[in-house]
Amino acid sequence: MRKSSLKDFEKLRKDLEKYQEWPSDYIFKFIIDNNHNKREELLSKFDLTLCRLSTKESSNKKYISITLIKHMMNPKQVIDKYIEVSKIDGIISL
Repeated sequence: MRKSSLKDFEKLRKDLEKYQEWPSDYIFKFIIDNNHNKREELLSKFDLTLCRLSTKESSNKKYISITLIKHMMNPKQVIDKYIEVSKIDGIISL
């Protein structure tokens, strides 16, 4: 993982601790190539029975945005999930 990514995650952790109460529902947003394998790879990282899921294709249908709302216990769980999905090639986390 790039050094700047670790720095970004540390900033996110501090912001989550400061501005959000825990446990809390957290909104994860991602953009990936609009193909079945990429979508399934991302969704496999979440227990979908515990998430609210919405998707939206880009106007040219090349990309898909995926929003998952999941109850998280603390900022560490959020950061751990972002680190886990960051291993997916081409994913953009918002």
